[in-house]
Amino acid sequence: MKKLLSMLLALTLLAGLLAGCGGNKNTGNPANNDANTTNQEQQDNADNTAENNAQGSEENGEGTRTADPNKTSIVFGITASFVDFTDYIPEMMAEWGYDVEILVLDSPVVANTALVEGSVDANYIQHLPYLLAYNESNGTNLYPCEPYIMSSMDCIVSLKYDSLDEVPDGASIAVADDASNLSVNLEDLASIGWLTLAEIPEGSYYTTFDIVENPKNLQLVEMDMFSRYSALEDDIDLAMSFYSNTSQEKYGFNLLKLFDEEVAYPQVVAVREEDKDAQWVADLMDAMTSDAQLERINEKNDPVPAWKILFE
Repeated sequence: MKKLLSMLLALTLLAGLLAGCGGNKNTGNPANNDANTTNQEQQDNADNTAENNAQGSEENGEGTRTADPNKTSIVFGITASFVDFTDYIPEMMAEWGYDVEILVLDSPVVANTALVEGSVDANYIQHLPYLLAYNESNGTNLYPCEPYIMSSMDCIVSLKYDSLDEVPDGASIAVADDASNLSVNLEDLASIGWLTLAEIPEGSYYTTFDIVENPKNLQLVEMDMFSRYSALEDDIDLAMSFYSNTSQEKYGFNLLKLFDEEVAYPQVVAVREEDKDAQWVADLMDAMTSDAQLERINEKNDPVPAWKILFE
């Protein structure tokens, strides 16, 4: 009997030990469970934070743009007329990883030659017809980037007269000396009845040889755009050029007529043909069509609207 009781007691103890081991396997150590839970929660929170930050960056446009790995240094050629429309570009594009140098050149011809030769990477100095005429005359293939930036307006101004009605027959008038802008000047003069022009093939430019009638006996004096306004201070009665409030403040001329050119003569950023699809060109165009550009154009349109924005 004692042996039987001893055996039963031993079996009971063994069963308890086995149950205890099984319990530990199923429930684990409470401290370990708490630590595992805490670590998992921290990982989940970290993943959620990273995802939210990424979404925020995409929505805000921050941290998502990096410079073209093939080109981070850009020389941007302009003429003095475009300084106020490009002054923000270096700082803006520096945030994207670019080093942009604004190079002010003497004339559109110099700026286009520099682009062809590679001393500048892009330029902003001309309207589309001027660029196309330059390509045709020089056998070059400079590319006008889209979207186009703005369209300027031709004008007639004077220091001597206050209105078109006051202008006498035989008055001298400074007009452009390049093909595309001279054609614009002649068309504008024809639109107010001061000239009659012959019919020419579509896509061609008017020249002074196309003047059929000159009822006011105007004396047309061809000169570059940088000389026309200053010529008013000499013996020139009238000048035609692209109007700007800045020029009016500088020379103090009277605005006799402002011609609305619509979008036929848009100002364009030009690059070499082989660069037109490069990332740095796309980034430059993003900067040139940014809110900062809108602000500068709107500032220059006070008090007389002189530029039409084309990229909105």
